[in-house]
Amino acid sequence: MRVNPQPAQDSNVTTPTIERSIIAFLDGEDSIEIDNIIHSTEGAAKFGFTGALVGGVTVYSWAVPALLEALGEDWLDSGWIDFRLRRPVYPGDQITTRVHKTPPLGGSGHEVTEGGIVEFTMAKADGEVCIAGTAGLGQADFYPDLAVARNRVAVPPADPPTLLTPENLPIGEDLPAMAVPMSIEDAAEYADHFARDPHPRWRGEDARLHPGWIAGRCVRLTKHTYEYPAGIHAGSQIQMLAPAIAGQTLVVSGHVTDGYRRKQHEYCLLDVTISSESGQDLARLRHRTIYQVGRAD
Repeated sequence: MRVNPQPAQDSNVTTPTIERSIIAFLDGEDSIEIDNIIHSTEGAAKFGFTGALVGGVTVYSWAVPALLEALGEDWLDSGWIDFRLRRPVYPGDQITTRVHKTPPLGGSGHEVTEGGIVEFTMAKADGEVCIAGTAGLGQADFYPDLAVARNRVAVPPADPPTLLTPENLPIGEDLPAMAVPMSIEDAAEYADHFARDPHPRWRGEDARLHPGWIAGRCVRLTKHTYEYPAGIHAGSQIQMLAPAIAGQTLVVSGHVTDGYRRKQHEYCLLDVTISSESGQDLARLRHRTIYQVGRAD
């Protein structure tokens, strides 16, 4: 991790830029037989892409160490993030996260205060920005707009699932909730295999659930009831509410807030709540997904 002081505009203080780089990789098998073919070379080619797309949630997970360095551990329990995915990431791309810490008014420029906000980007070596967003501590402006599902009774997955289309997208309705066992071993496996993050906070008796794993529950909730052959993560808004600890069975519930078509793609906006075994809400999210992918060209 590198911290590069950058001049702050209209100020005599410096604004540190925290950087972290990683070589992108597929987090699963490169096979047309996977449940989202956009993450395979053969499947992505059907939509005009030059290679398999790395999952957006996995790419986001690589930004977490830099965000934690900027915002501190409290971000995991009561912080928020809002980001969009702008360009695809392919295996072998060098991806650099840059977190820009804005100094508080009259501050030293080296700390983020309560309610402070940072800007971040994830870019390729040529400067092409793949993800851009903001993150901070406290309650996000978007939080009051997130819908909360009334249906929180977990049910088994649909067998078989229904093909999701614009005609049956359940706008304004709750999705069937699902139970998600998450062991201490599962938490470490996610950190090792997907996030490539060796920090001890993701391991041991009090292992935390990685923010990338939390973001990934939205797609899994949709696929608890529906199927679609190819999908692309387009953006997320996430509000953390309480410590998310491994070693329990969580409940994931959700409400479909909108659906629309843009540039040959069909989008779904899904608001999700992740709750602990005791019923405490740990996180609320809004997930923007392309569930019918148009041609890239």
